[in-house]
Amino acid sequence: MFDNLIARAIVPVTIAVTGFVVFGCLLLYSFIKSDMTEEAVRHVDDLVVTVYKSTHYAMMEDDRDSLRNILANVDTLEAVERVRIYDQSGDPKYADLEQPVSDTSFAPLVDDWSRNLMRSNQPERDKVRFNVNHDDGFIAVTMPILNEPKCSTTACHFHSENEPILGFLSIGISSENLEDTLSLLRSRMVAFSVMVLFLTVGGVAALLRVNLFQPILRLAYNLGQAVSGVAEAELPPADHKLGQINRDFRALVKQRDQAWQDLQTLNAPDGEVNERTDEAAAGRRDFSGHKSAPQTGSEQD
Repeated sequence: MFDNLIARAIVPVTIAVTGFVVFGCLLLYSFIKSDMTEEAVRHVDDLVVTVYKSTHYAMMEDDRDSLRNILANVDTLEAVERVRIYDQSGDPKYADLEQPVSDTSFAPLVDDWSRNLMRSNQPERDKVRFNVNHDDGFIAVTMPILNEPKCSTTACHFHSENEPILGFLSIGISSENLEDTLSLLRSRMVAFSVMVLFLTVGGVAALLRVNLFQPILRLAYNLGQAVSGVAEAELPPADHKLGQINRDFRALVKQRDQAWQDLQTLNAPDGEVNERTDEAAAGRRDFSGHKSAPQTGSEQD
């Protein structure tokens, strides 16, 4: 019975608390993941703006060697996997060192994504676009190189004034550090959920044992003693943890004892009842100051 009671008392509480903690952890993880991703994108955006300004200056000066050196130097960064400059039609114009791409590299994915944004039918091809791919572990940025009024006066001018976009700058950066941090965060949240699960089971079991199960066991023991005929005054003292239930039980036992005494008095033989009546009367006579019958007779003699 108590095993069933323990299960019925602990399991719902454990499920409710653990479910709430898991839901809270998932919600918190989604917020933290979004914030960390936005922060990583801001860092990548700062790098892209720096590269854009450097390459833009080199292109304005028509310094192709400096432009290639800038791309080569950016490509030496550990996290950078791909950096390219495309023309307005989406063909690579200036690229990084073009080292052999490994099977695990995400550079082809960045190239395909960038070329898709450079198509003429894309409605937002003149805006900066970001691609955060957690599955393949990279953050890609494609920034359009807009045609400025001063471009027509430079030595590198190869475009007409009515062309809004001169080319695109595409950079692909590894998000390995971000993914490792998110993975560590997930593992710690799982560990926290497991800790809450064990704490809930242990804490609820301990509280129920002290405040409910032990008082119920004492009440059951007292009930067995009362059934076997023990009087209310001889029962172990109550701890008052069950409140009204314990008081009502003792009141019932006390009423049973009183009813048992009244029943014994009613079922007693007549001689025993008369003897008890005479003893009570004699006691009353002694209490009133009168002498007993033998003493009176001796005085008369």
